[in-house]
Amino acid sequence: MRLTVLKAFHLLALGLWFGGAAFFNFVTALTIFETFPKVVDDGPSDRTAHQRIIRPDASPDERKALASALAGSAVGPVFPKYFAWQAACGFVALVTAAAWWHRGGVHRWRVVVVGAAVVTVAAGWPLSDAVSHLRLARFDPDATVSAAAKAAFGPWHLASLALSTVTVALAGVALAMGAKLPDGERSPGERPA
Repeated sequence: MRLTVLKAFHLLALGLWFGGAAFFNFVTALTIFETFPKVVDDGPSDRTAHQRIIRPDASPDERKALASALAGSAVGPVFPKYFAWQAACGFVALVTAAAWWHRGGVHRWRVVVVGAAVVTVAAGWPLSDAVSHLRLARFDPDATVSAAAKAAFGPWHLASLALSTVTVALAGVALAMGAKLPDGERSPGERPA
């Protein structure tokens, strides 16, 4: 019974982690950032409650900046909950995987893969916070502050995206490893779980 419960929690944590992270990164965030330029360009419309959100004579750069600011303000508040969700799922997946460490082979690799994914979440969370602060600072009225933030935002945002992609990939590998979960049989000399 204990093994069945461990396997169920392990797979549930990995499924929620991988599915949520993949959907957020590759569907939700992309859709938001693709949609807001259209919202800015098409306004006033039903998406702006028929209110004008930018001057009709605004330059393409002003429109692009507003679209980016709006998309960032839509997605930014999600990050603390997103990382907390990933951390919780990663913790459950790691604890359950660690219970099978003594079985060796693929079970040790499972712990390594899940552990690496948890490390990427731990590194990505403060990086995401820093990128969020830079995102806001890009629009600071002080030109010196905004220029410095704009220069720093691109590389740090790219690093954050890369780390998030690695997290999704590792969670996906760990989930695929779920095809080889331990069964109730132990090999000779193996300690009971």
